[in-house]
Amino acid sequence: MRAVFTLTPSESKRLIAKGVKALPTMIKALQNHTLILAGGTTNAFLLDELLGNNLAEKSRYTVGMIAAGKLGESKTDQRIHPYVFSKGKPLDSSFHWKDYLPELKAGDIFIKGGNAVDSTGLAAVFAADSMGGTIGAAFGPLFARGVQLIVPIGLEKMIPDVREAVEFMNAGPVDEAMGNKAGLVPMLGATVVTEITALETLYKIKAKCIGAGGIAGSEGAITIVIEGEDSVVREALATIHSLKGEPPVR
Repeated sequence: MRAVFTLTPSESKRLIAKGVKALPTMIKALQNHTLILAGGTTNAFLLDELLGNNLAEKSRYTVGMIAAGKLGESKTDQRIHPYVFSKGKPLDSSFHWKDYLPELKAGDIFIKGGNAVDSTGLAAVFAADSMGGTIGAAFGPLFARGVQLIVPIGLEKMIPDVREAVEFMNAGPVDEAMGNKAGLVPMLGATVVTEITALETLYKIKAKCIGAGGIAGSEGAITIVIEGEDSVVREALATIHSLKGEPPVR
């Protein structure tokens, strides 16, 4: 059986969050290890899934963001700082995620949102901070200790070639910008989770993105076809129906 449907960006974020939570390594980490959930609007949806809440203003769970047609930042006084979970339980809010970096070990997971992904699965993230922001602080310890980096990212953020974009950006500084100036940092070795990954993690189906874009509130939407046993496809469609109407991120 085959079925086709379209997801708006916010619906995609909800689906991706469900898919990340269902990853085998995530299940193990939530049982026995530590999870650092860095900032990002898609990560805010994952925070919903982990806490059983519904954060209304998901832009509070990020620093950098693209809004009003430019690169910008969330309001400092309204930000929610990244959560750290130990064996599935959130640590006290006074516990800063950077404090745990020296303690990272195999089995722990670090989750970071992204701004670009290409067809090879390579993802990258903007960094306006002179020290490389969150990924700049975390990248070394993650690689040194064999800690999994998961990047939840929607296919609306697909670009032709991340490596080419990074090399182009690294050739010189940005002199003028509409909004904040930012560099582009590749996230090599990351486990990238898109809508396709999420669907194939949650269900025994094949999924393909066959189109993108739309109007009247469907700007940035993607269209997907899934294929599998009738009962499994119908189960997947029930999930898709349940997340239809997810309000735009604000």
